[in-house]
Amino acid sequence: MKSTTTRRLVLAAAILAILGVPRAGHAQEATVTGTVTDTTGGVLPGVTIKGVNEASGNSFETVTDARGAYRLAVRIGIYQITATLAGFGTEARGLELLVGQTTVLNLQMAPSTLQESVTVRGASALIATTTSSVSGNIDPKQMSELPVLGRNWMSLSLLA
Repeated sequence: MKSTTTRRLVLAAAILAILGVPRAGHAQEATVTGTVTDTTGGVLPGVTIKGVNEASGNSFETVTDARGAYRLAVRIGIYQITATLAGFGTEARGLELLVGQTTVLNLQMAPSTLQESVTVRGASALIATTTSSVSGNIDPKQMSELPVLGRNWMSLSLLA
């Protein structure tokens, strides 16, 4: 009877120890949550949120949902959080995350001031755009087949 009770106690202690291990692993994590908006207050879906641990260089990444909200689970430490989206300037913030901490970091992104320019390189057009005139071409075959009075070559200019 004593050995059965001892076995049960050892088994219960082992089960509790196993169930407690995942908790210990999560104890080293922190969470950053928030919403990303533009300068008018509208939410921005599809923004890439990246957290880089300054000490280790490890990075964690997520994307905002349709409501502009994000949740980034990271290890504890000092982080550089950046938000990027095409057409908007990059927003960056630094923060320190402690064990089990949930930090709300709402970000506001301004439209990008970068202007695109397109440079086309090539030969100039064969069309004169500064003057206008009417012209045509007569090939040698047409010249030999056309009836010209008196075989005067000046009459050919009237054909054009």
